[in-house]
Amino acid sequence: MARAAAGALVNLASVSTAHLRALETALASRRLRWPASAFALQSEGFSDIVGPLEAFKTLSQEALLAVARCVLAERESAPRRPELVWTGPEQRVSAARDTSVVLADLFARARDRVLLAGFAFDHADVVLRPLWESAQRGVTVRLFVDKAAAPGFATTNWPFGPPLPEVYAFEPVTGVFASLHAKCVVVDGRWSFISSANFTNRGQTRNIEVGALLDDASFAESLERQLQPGAHFVAVPR
Repeated sequence: MARAAAGALVNLASVSTAHLRALETALASRRLRWPASAFALQSEGFSDIVGPLEAFKTLSQEALLAVARCVLAERESAPRRPELVWTGPEQRVSAARDTSVVLADLFARARDRVLLAGFAFDHADVVLRPLWESAQRGVTVRLFVDKAAAPGFATTNWPFGPPLPEVYAFEPVTGVFASLHAKCVVVDGRWSFISSANFTNRGQTRNIEVGALLDDASFAESLERQLQPGAHFVAVPR
């Protein structure tokens, strides 16, 4: 078992923590029977990790479950590594998580506050609905947008009605042509998501975009300090 667990640290290095947790749940509940065919793995939503799991075909159900738990325990005790987040076509074996899935998951896990900065927005009913649902639970939502996106922002990009977010527009120094072009999310002063993707249907589902998800309170605090009302950010009337 020790040899299998040690090998797993290499063979499962490309598997995201989210996939490992899902695998652990499927094995523990016996929803997934191991060893499993590629078709069975794909049917359970594990198509992205068929390759890495190939090395464990000789293990029993209980042994693979123990390996998954061993890897998860090691990751929990180690400093959190940034996770790759991606929009667009992927390699067959990829450790990247989908941009739209990560964004929805971040909004769903919020308990206190969400800070979001973005340049372009559309298809808000899909992209921002999970954020509105968080606001319904009492989560404070603070949005920082480019000046060009500010007029009518709530009407165009927040069609859900109350509770309304706080919206702040970037106002560059007079005579300076500049935009708020950052795309980032900070949740509960802990999780930070930095991405090239706009909060649009194309950015979330079709373009090739890349980002990183960090579980680092110190980094999140630093990013929140950069985006504060006042100075260059002016409140947009609700």
